[in-house]
Amino acid sequence: MRLRRADGEYRWFLIRTALLRDDQGNLVKWYGVAIDIEDRKRGESQLRTLLDGIPQQIWSGPSDGTVDYCNERWRSYTGLGLQELQGDGWKRTLDPEDQERVLKAWHSSLTTGTPYEQEERHSGVDGKYRWFLSRALPFRDAGGHIVRWYGTTTDIEDRKQAEQELRRLTGQLLRLQDEERRSIARDLHDSTGQDLVALATALSQLHVSIPSSSRKLRKVASQCRALPAQCIREVRTLSYLLHPPMLDEAGLEDAIGHYAEGFTKRTRIPVELQITRRLGRVKSHVELTLFRIVQESLTNIHRHSGSPQAKIRIERDRGKVILEISDKGTGMPGGLRIPSGEVPNGLGVGSRACKSE
Repeated sequence: MRLRRADGEYRWFLIRTALLRDDQGNLVKWYGVAIDIEDRKRGESQLRTLLDGIPQQIWSGPSDGTVDYCNERWRSYTGLGLQELQGDGWKRTLDPEDQERVLKAWHSSLTTGTPYEQEERHSGVDGKYRWFLSRALPFRDAGGHIVRWYGTTTDIEDRKQAEQELRRLTGQLLRLQDEERRSIARDLHDSTGQDLVALATALSQLHVSIPSSSRKLRKVASQCRALPAQCIREVRTLSYLLHPPMLDEAGLEDAIGHYAEGFTKRTRIPVELQITRRLGRVKSHVELTLFRIVQESLTNIHRHSGSPQAKIRIERDRGKVILEISDKGTGMPGGLRIPSGEVPNGLGVGSRACKSE
């Protein structure tokens, strides 16, 4: 309670009383103390002001994972009072699509005592859901037992939208890149390739027209005939690598089989194929993405792994296509990896390019 001081100022005091009884249990006397807690009250007020002013939603609760405190920023965002959010009331703000995943992860942290971190959507006072990064840490006593949980939720909606826009632009760039590859491959096959065939035919006719007595001329002509043939093979290989026509005509299974066969001929690295019988056709952009992953992976195996063989497994399970590529190479030196397992910048983009949502 607040008590008035001699100068007229009211200050907070903590009042405690205790009674004294005689041997028969009769009340004899009351004793009491009044402890000045004005400074503590002011400190608590300043702390609440600080917590409410921080641009994050802050909460805390006992070891069972319930909530008994949340700052004003969280309350104003949800439009709910502290009593409505306390206990398990905060769960009502979760997006229904995220509830199972989030609650499972939160239960795991409560059970194991490990820090919690999840990206999750919470509804605002306007009923709209925004993305938040939620983190929580346990506070332990001297014996190592968890006595409280402290957590924050940070609005990352703008970041998520930027990431989504980046994925959209990246996808658009890859589609444009593939269209350009398709166009170059078509020109190489239909124009450059045909011109080389015509050149090879003309050189064959020239070779035939040279008298057999002119050995030197016939030798030079024979060498010239070999060059267009080599160029034709290289142009056809380049055209296929840019955009395999078999992918559009026959589908992923035949295209990967044909590519693996050519890869083995070029590199002497045998490729084992395990493809489900009922793979069938999938959307064209999915087939192209999977084919590019196979290309990138086999190229990395040839250039970097030192593996004597490679293996490709493709299966279809409940509408999903599962692609697995493995080898028996040396792998990446452990010292080049960062703790998260990601490949640090500066060591190429092939692995990152193979990632997809």
